[in-house]
Amino acid sequence: FNFYHTHLQSSKRSDTIIDIMSLSCLSSIEPFFIYFEGRCTYQHFLGRLNLELGRDSPSCPHDASRELQLLLGLSSEAEARSHIESSCQVAFDNQYQMAWEDVTRKLHDQPLFDSIYYNGGGLWNEYYETGVNNRVPYVDQRFAQVLKHDASRIDDVYEAYAREQKVEYVDAVVDNFADCPLRAAMCCFASDRQANDNNGNCAKPYDTNCVDADPADNTDLCYVDMSRDKSAPGTDGGFALYPGDNADGEGSIHCHGLAWSNNENDPESRYKGNNIFYVSMYDHLYTRGYVRNVPGAPKCGCLDRMPVVSRSDCTQVDVIELWFAAFTPASNGTDAASFSLDLDPENGVNIKFNACRGARRNNDLESFYHRLFNEGRASIQELTEVRQTLVGNNNCQKKIDEFVVTQGFEKI
Repeated sequence: FNFYHTHLQSSKRSDTIIDIMSLSCLSSIEPFFIYFEGRCTYQHFLGRLNLELGRDSPSCPHDASRELQLLLGLSSEAEARSHIESSCQVAFDNQYQMAWEDVTRKLHDQPLFDSIYYNGGGLWNEYYETGVNNRVPYVDQRFAQVLKHDASRIDDVYEAYAREQKVEYVDAVVDNFADCPLRAAMCCFASDRQANDNNGNCAKPYDTNCVDADPADNTDLCYVDMSRDKSAPGTDGGFALYPGDNADGEGSIHCHGLAWSNNENDPESRYKGNNIFYVSMYDHLYTRGYVRNVPGAPKCGCLDRMPVVSRSDCTQVDVIELWFAAFTPASNGTDAASFSLDLDPENGVNIKFNACRGARRNNDLESFYHRLFNEGRASIQELTEVRQTLVGNNNCQKKIDEFVVTQGFEKI
């Protein structure tokens, strides 16, 4: 309703001059609420408020910027901008998130389970479905070590949490992902343990056709510099070279990663925990059955700790957030006006995991990082460093030759 208009009509005092420009058009006496989708920023909020003005108070004598100042009891646009931006930041900082330790729920009795998993070892990586009669316990015609059963928690997290709320980033419990200087992470899988999922060449019967199965190849492995991650299992420095590709080289390797913005409030940054869960656990382990690490390197970790490869697939998060703002005017001069801003508690977050859209190619981690650079969300120095790990197709031998010189060798 047009409050300023109603107030003037109901006034009994003809000697009182009211400046209608000083009155809120949307509400000065009753609480009201605004919902808006998208980024929580001053400009997005102001745009939504402008729509509200046009719909409910088309004859309002001032614009949305002035209306917001009046609603908040502030005297300048700078103050109003600061108030909204600080309210958004408080909402970001206090957003509920699922603790990473609740993802696998293994850490209470197996405190190193997640770390071992991301290094390429443990139950989920090393076992494959089996029906042989030398296992204990043995039940005839009943298979053991079934991935869909043993890792069913992954599906539970994906269905109930990962698409609807923030998941804590994995560095809370796994050092492989701590302090990623390039804000990028990658997994490289060397084996396939699940049949009949249209990914990799694991097939039934498991005990003969899935003992040493391969994932679908999507990259050329160049070399592993073991000094990149000295905690990688079974290594204490050194390097391994992989000239050639596929059957003439390392065999089938599948790499898949993600990257996020230099702005900590961008969706890619805030929901990177959801993305690494999806890439490393739901999409590649639970759905495709991809496991194991390249020897001498972790299976997953910060990009700068991973093997040097030609390329990597990648996933981005597409997030829709529903924000809820509440204005409560002062009442009878006793209670101060109040304003609150937060995600809607029921439908605040909707996350979709999609192949990343890059600057030149889609589903390509280097190209996606190039897009981040083009959009001012990564620097040219960072992009250059990314290209030290993702070296491009048909460039492996050149990079191998350059690397061995740094190790004190000369190619003859």
